[in-house]
Amino acid sequence: MTMKKILVPTIILLLVLGWGNIIGGNARERKSYNEHMSNAKAFDKKEIYIDALDQYKKALEFTKDKLSVEEAILDDYLNLKKYKEFEKQGSMILENYNYPKEITKKIVDYYMERKQSANALKVVNAYLERQPNDDNFLELQGKLRGVYTEIYFAGASIDEFYNGFYVFTNNDKKGLMKSDGSEKIKSQYDEILPYGKEPNYAAVCKDGDWYYIEKNGYKKLLPDFKVDLLGVFGNKLAPYKTGEKYSYIDEFAKKATELTYDFAGGFANKRAAVKKDGKWAIIKNDFSQVTDFIYDDVITDDFGFATSQNVYIAKLDGKYHIFDLDGNMMGSEGFDDAKAFVSDDTAAVKINNRWCFANKNGEIELMTEYKNAKSFSNGFAAVYDGKKWGYINKKATVVIDFEFSEAGCFNSSGVAAVKKGTWKFIKLVE
Repeated sequence: MTMKKILVPTIILLLVLGWGNIIGGNARERKSYNEHMSNAKAFDKKEIYIDALDQYKKALEFTKDKLSVEEAILDDYLNLKKYKEFEKQGSMILENYNYPKEITKKIVDYYMERKQSANALKVVNAYLERQPNDDNFLELQGKLRGVYTEIYFAGASIDEFYNGFYVFTNNDKKGLMKSDGSEKIKSQYDEILPYGKEPNYAAVCKDGDWYYIEKNGYKKLLPDFKVDLLGVFGNKLAPYKTGEKYSYIDEFAKKATELTYDFAGGFANKRAAVKKDGKWAIIKNDFSQVTDFIYDDVITDDFGFATSQNVYIAKLDGKYHIFDLDGNMMGSEGFDDAKAFVSDDTAAVKINNRWCFANKNGEIELMTEYKNAKSFSNGFAAVYDGKKWGYINKKATVVIDFEFSEAGCFNSSGVAAVKKGTWKFIKLVE
């Protein structure tokens, strides 16, 4: 018998024996897996979770399809109120199995029930990074982003923010406050405006005298002529008022121009809105005109800025329109009323007695039925239902209920000033 004739049967025999061992081994593993799973489920039924947990862990050793077993372990950690183990197990599953939807929702629900909204939002955000078009989780994200905490404030009022500061009133005096509720400048002035940009001074009035203070509250700058009002600095210029006329001072508090107006707004992006003889125009910071005095109105924010967001809203031929910084109309849609842009988000505009929201291209992105509204910022807009103010997201879902008598816009840190009995700050979960 040749060597070849001997080797072929031998190899076949070895292969048969090898496959037999594999098949036999697989059968034994399957049997062990089924036994442990059966025991675990029996213990679960009797609510003997500690023994069920032990059986599930043993079952893991005998299967490659581990996800369902890992989920059962997760459930029993929760049944046993082993919260640290539940959270650790949950994190492992999410990372190792790429955020399976049902388990992700289970973990989110756990955090929400324990009022850990920030943790719930982190899980939802991570899931949406992988599944960005999941409508259920997008809606959940919107609701979670509307969860907030309150920051105590013991004053009479809080105005809108600018450049990181709020004007607040306490005991009939005004000061400046940061969005964490801490005082930057104590309430000691008859009037105060937020710190400007270029230079970083704040206009104040005390005992009838207007001047500017620097960041530590020390007097820094004052005109050498009589003024009845000082405005917020921007682009090294600030408006002032003497008698019935407005003009501008430079960074040294010297008159920057001999031109006068019936109103002069603050400069932002080297543009400002001015009014003369009942009409409005946009000017540059060299006092040349971007437009003629053609507008019936220009929308400014609480501190006189019209162009902070690189566009402005003005009334022309009976309708408000959005314009770029060079005076070009954006879109053809006209509005009956409007609020200033406060961020890159949409602005509140009114059409046929309905408040809606338009982007910087003049396009309507969202229609609502609310009685009043404020512009979007940080993904939310304050809206008024006729009785109270609340907040909606960009899908018009109410994310903070109608519970405030006053409601401000959210700043970039997720803080807004609201009035509910008393004034306070609310801060969105992160």
